[in-house]
Amino acid sequence: MSNYDENIYFSPDLSNRERATFEIGIKLGALYHLLSGVPISSDKKVIESIEKGFEASISCQPYVKSVKLNILKVKIKGSKSTELDYDEISGDKIKALVTIEYKSILVVAKIEWIEKLRYPLMFIEKIEEL
Repeated sequence: MSNYDENIYFSPDLSNRERATFEIGIKLGALYHLLSGVPISSDKKVIESIEKGFEASISCQPYVKSVKLNILKVKIKGSKSTELDYDEISGDKIKALVTIEYKSILVVAKIEWIEKLRYPLMFIEKIEEL
């Protein structure tokens, strides 16, 4: 980012590790909330195109190294057998893995439905200094 001086906008008290965790939170929140409510059917081509499109979209954000989205096909109900037969994406159908690298910090985080919690948890799986 040629004309971008992050020191103007972010507190000088932030460590690289804190900033990296902030960045991964932005990516997970964007991915989850953009997906929620998207119309979908059980057609494999539809599911794969949504997965690839959202992976590409989130990959455009700063510091993203990889995005892997898995919409849980077994939970999709609508097959378009009629005009009104479709489903929509919800938290229990989303499984995602996002990796970012901010300066010397690598963060791997997930979105995953935790049945015990009945909640689509967003969490950091790994954080390390490179």
